Parts: sequence; structure tokens; C-alpha cells
Amino acid sequence: MFANLGSMEEFLRSVGIPFALLVIGMMFLSILTIASGVGMWMGTKWGWWLASFYYVYSIFRNGSALFTVVTMADQLEGSARGPEYYMTKHGVRIVIHCLLVFYFFKPNVLEFFDMASVNKARAVGVLVGICTGLAVAMSVFGLAVD
Repeated sequence: MFANLGSMEEFLRSVGIPFALLVIGMMFLSILTIASGVGMWMGTKWGWWLASFYYVYSIFRNGSALFTVVTMADQLEGSARGPEYYMTKHGVRIVIHCLLVFYFFKPNVLEFFDMASVNKARAVGVLVGICTGLAVAMSVFGLAVD
């Protein structure tokens, strides 16, 4: 990413994505990944929450990317990799992250993180609610910067 900052910034601007939003998003995901890895390694509740959030957020991100590919399919048609490649790529990622979220809610996993008594529906609601709030906030930020 850092090797091609100039060309990447121009491309992002051409498709309407503020470069600052990309940098903030990458920093956020990097910190989230490291923190959730440490928390899971230690078997803590916050590690479970961060990792679960990461996978639900990944479903949102890849869903957004899939939507973008579908809306830009005509523009991608003549490229080296057509829209089918990107649809498959993001579709497979969504399936994998859904399976990982389901795994995190298995009884033995919840027990390991001392969360056997968690209300699963409420936990999913919290995770989806936070991701929805972040998506709205990033959209507003993107419109304000652009």
C-alpha cells in the first residue's frame, strides 16, 4: 500500500473514496487484529468480543465491496479480472467469515472464553449494531471529507 501511495490516492479519488478514510480504516483494522489476537491468546472475554467484532465487521466490509462490484460491473467488464472474479472473491470471504462467527458461538468456544452464559441473540445484535453504526459514521465522514 505504501509503495504506491501516489497512484492509489488518485485512483481512490476517482472512485469517490477519501484517502484519509483508507488510512484510518487500515490503522483501525491493524490495531483491532493485534488486540484481538492477544486477547484470544489469553482467553479473555474482551478478546472474544474483539475477534467476533472483527469477523462481523469483515462480513460488512466484504458485503459492501460485493455491492460496489455489482454496481460497477460494467466498468470492470474490460479489465484483466472481470467482475466475476471480484464477486467470487468477496462472496467466498463472506461465507468464510460467517462460518468463523458461527464457530465463535459454539458452546465449547464460549466456555473457553468464560462466556457460556452469554445471550447469543443479544451478542449478535450488539455486534451488528456496532458495525452498522461504524458503516454509517464512515459514510458520513467520507461525504464530509469529499
